[in-house]
Amino acid sequence: MHIEFMRDKSRDMPIIENRLEITSMTIWHCSYLSFSQLSKCTNLEQLNVATLPEGDFNFLLKCNSLKFLSITHLPNISNLDSLSGLLELETLSLSTLPSWDAWGKKTFVHTLEPLAKLPKLKFLELFGVLPEAVSLESLSIFQHLESARFSKYPKKILNQFYKQFEVSDNCAPEFEIAS
Repeated sequence: MHIEFMRDKSRDMPIIENRLEITSMTIWHCSYLSFSQLSKCTNLEQLNVATLPEGDFNFLLKCNSLKFLSITHLPNISNLDSLSGLLELETLSLSTLPSWDAWGKKTFVHTLEPLAKLPKLKFLELFGVLPEAVSLESLSIFQHLESARFSKYPKKILNQFYKQFEVSDNCAPEFEIAS
């Protein structure tokens, strides 16, 4: 079952009914102060978010079935550690707002290393989300990927990455609404 929250101006996320039946969810530019309700959606497989209020990903720690995660605009995130527990995750897309591109704004995270602990990760997109130390070493941890796409990374580093590893730069699979 799929549910959507679109541009909701409420400060509190609504209590989610039938939370164990929900396998996909979209939360699009809502004013919620917290996504803590998601921790009760333990069968959630796909999550698509625009504007993340959280400063970490702890609200996802109990979402052990999550396979697809796409988040656009995560200005308060600087640490990816809690993503390392999403052991079923196959597709991860993290990006800044498209409007940030014109201004050259970026979201810096301490390190990408927690993502290397995701054994099933096949598709990675990091658009405007960079580690503090941007280097080939920070990208070389992704040796098990099929596809990786980046923006705001130095071209020299990306060229070395794609040359060294057998990774395509194809788009990640799209979000599919569960029936």
